[in-house]
Amino acid sequence: MLLTIVERKVMPDITVVEVSGRLALGRESQRIETLVDELIQKNERRAVLDLTGVDYIDSAGIGMLALASGKWRKAGGALAIVAPEGRVLQMLKLTQMSAVIKVCPTVAEATAAV
Repeated sequence: MLLTIVERKVMPDITVVEVSGRLALGRESQRIETLVDELIQKNERRAVLDLTGVDYIDSAGIGMLALASGKWRKAGGALAIVAPEGRVLQMLKLTQMSAVIKVCPTVAEATAAV
């Protein structure tokens, strides 16, 4: 399954980016970096990456999340990730990304966290 990315505003200053499919090495995952750059240029400083629909993530996907988090932090913003269960949450814990990026089980909790 290809990567699908849908962005929506949940508050005037918070954007939720829903990602579904495979977050893995390849051009598809690079779309996230482009989107992060665009949101930061639009002065969007708080965001939630909803990975509920992601069924596979590899090290390149983890790296993309780290890059996105770093860019937001450098821009003075905040990023939280929604990963309720399964392989994505396991990978975030295994790679200790959950210590670097706020990981929440729901969009509501992630929105409150940023």
